[in-house]
Amino acid sequence: MSDTDEVALARRMKLAKTWNVNPLVAEIVEILLIYGGSAHRNLVAERIAMRRTEERISDGLRREIFEAFDAHCEGAARTGQPSLIFLPFGEGSHRWALTPDVQSFLERGPLNLARPVRPACSR
Repeated sequence: MSDTDEVALARRMKLAKTWNVNPLVAEIVEILLIYGGSAHRNLVAERIAMRRTEERISDGLRREIFEAFDAHCEGAARTGQPSLIFLPFGEGSHRWALTPDVQSFLERGPLNLARPVRPACSR
């Protein structure tokens, strides 16, 4: 395993321990971090597929990734928990982004996330 892969795995484990998120959401977060905190959802999905299989993404995996994003955002909104990811340009946008507090957490260390973090994701 390369040093880069080890760092990515450590970040995903840190995220999973802190927020108990779906592993696929943790992969989305890691890819968004690689792209500076935001990217088009298709780019995120393709990068996840390339990491897993080094092949083009299947429709099934693409759908699974999009559903994981939506489920995370809807669950955060429903429970009042902070969302890790959101649609920075609002409903209908295909650009995904990390919330600022999550990006800081992953780059530096944990913050108090008891306060709301950006608006919940909209579809």
